[in-house]
Amino acid sequence: MILQKAKEILKQYWGYPGFRGLQGDIISSVLSGKHTIGLLPTGGGKSICYQVPGLALDGITIVISPLLALMQDQLHGLTKRNIKAYQFTGSYSPRQLDEAFRNIKYGGYKFVFLAPERLSNSLFLEYLQNAEVSLIAIDEAHCISQWGFDFRPSYLNVHLLRERFPNIPVLALTASATDRVKKDLAEQLQIPDATMYEGSVRRDNLQLEKRLTPNKDKQLLRLLGRLTGTGIIYAKTRSSCESISHYINENGLHSTFFHAGLDLKEKNERQQRWLDNKVPIMVSTTAFGMGIDKADVMWVIHWDAPDTIEGYYQEVGRGGRGGQLSQAYLLYNQQDFARISKGITDLPKPEEVEAMYHKICSHFQIAVGAGQNHQENFSLVNLAAKLQTPIPQLLTYIKLLQQRGVWQFIESNQLYPELLFLTSPEHWSGLPEEDHQCLIQLFRVYSHAAQHSSRIQLDAVAPMLHKTVKDLDQWLQRMHQKGLIQYKPEQNQCALLFLDNRIDKRYFKLSKSFVESWITSKKERSQAILNFLASEECLAKDVERYFGQTPGEACGICSNCTLNHYPDGETVQAMLKDGLSFDDIWFDLNCPPDALRQH
Repeated sequence: MILQKAKEILKQYWGYPGFRGLQGDIISSVLSGKHTIGLLPTGGGKSICYQVPGLALDGITIVISPLLALMQDQLHGLTKRNIKAYQFTGSYSPRQLDEAFRNIKYGGYKFVFLAPERLSNSLFLEYLQNAEVSLIAIDEAHCISQWGFDFRPSYLNVHLLRERFPNIPVLALTASATDRVKKDLAEQLQIPDATMYEGSVRRDNLQLEKRLTPNKDKQLLRLLGRLTGTGIIYAKTRSSCESISHYINENGLHSTFFHAGLDLKEKNERQQRWLDNKVPIMVSTTAFGMGIDKADVMWVIHWDAPDTIEGYYQEVGRGGRGGQLSQAYLLYNQQDFARISKGITDLPKPEEVEAMYHKICSHFQIAVGAGQNHQENFSLVNLAAKLQTPIPQLLTYIKLLQQRGVWQFIESNQLYPELLFLTSPEHWSGLPEEDHQCLIQLFRVYSHAAQHSSRIQLDAVAPMLHKTVKDLDQWLQRMHQKGLIQYKPEQNQCALLFLDNRIDKRYFKLSKSFVESWITSKKERSQAILNFLASEECLAKDVERYFGQTPGEACGICSNCTLNHYPDGETVQAMLKDGLSFDDIWFDLNCPPDALRQH
């Protein structure tokens, strides 16, 4: 009877005759009032699992979601079906909160979307408690777990919601989770009795390919020459995204790039052009993709080896949403092995984290017994230089202390200066000679900045222009004022919000077990990706095993299943005569270099 009503809602609003996979089981569990954890693969229809029960139940469904883009996408989908949903964005005064909740109560709203940070506001929780809440849904629930690949400390605020609504069923949804994360989810959400439904992580329409190559630039172009349709290239850094996109465009292809350093307007514009198929290739950091449901993504390429299996599989899962075969290429080299291995050996000890806490407090002149609710804005680059600590290592310390509850870290949107040429060299001839020559030299190094705003390394450029870094910064600002370039100095937008007073050295101790557990988790995830790169077994089976599932049959289509250990000698010779290098041949034939050299 319960499920029949749910099917009628599904048919009425979505036009589907029935549920897919585990959707029906999850929805039945929720409508029975049970706490439920649903693990469905990317593209498995997770949103249906809370939207249908939300319509079947009286009152409203609270949806906790990590990204604005994800909330807006869900909001749009509900609105076009004439389902009323409300999204909390920005800051609200008490008067605005009062008005918003009156609208929710009397306006027939069924869904209320909010970010986890909203739950830290006690006034907001009071208003929420007076609403008729029937279901609490948590999207991308892996973000709750400190052992998940995308941990977000503000998600821990969900327990405040649980305390206010102890008798309301909770539905936690995510694409995949390791056994450790599953256990962590149940504990953090205070739902140890939750019913868990877990679908297979395997996607039969994902063709997983990994390719060892010492020349990623060359092979990327050769690969793009064969791939058709819309795709995504993932790179680790903002500067890599920009340079890869520029490189692709210089070679006759059409791409754009996306990363956290872009302002909101530019992000939306670039994203929309890609969604509308005006630009076929998106080059992005991991900042792009969550909440993007584009059915015709035909391929995904990882320029750098990912840090975790979780991140990798989330990202390749952006392909093939429409059910078509999607190719997922992972390009890697010895540098990737070295980088990941170094990350394993460079992990901090508890006493090092404690020492960094006091160094940072002293740097900002936070006295013992003071600092609660104090916010310090700073440049991450400058802080790393002052503390003589590499930026990645400093970020590890800061984020680990954030998990300890010492502070809230607000990351900058722009860590580095950016340059965009507004004029071309032919407009510079009338300038003073020094300005003219400096602009010409700058243009030679950053010619791609004529098309898009690009990161500029002041310390590398300054000696070429016979200037100090400070003088270069001032000169660039003068050229900006003259309208010749657009120059954005480094923005000091990083911030630490101290959640408590500074603790004396004698009493500030990090739990050894906490740090060791974090380090163990980090090592395990890093080692897992190294094992994945080195594996000769079916890659689909490797993924299943990592997520604690019993591996099925070999997929038959991944690069390991189709590995050509002994390529035909005549074919190799013919390819060599065509001018292809050994790198080209083993890349094309998908064979080990050693096997190739035997021919």
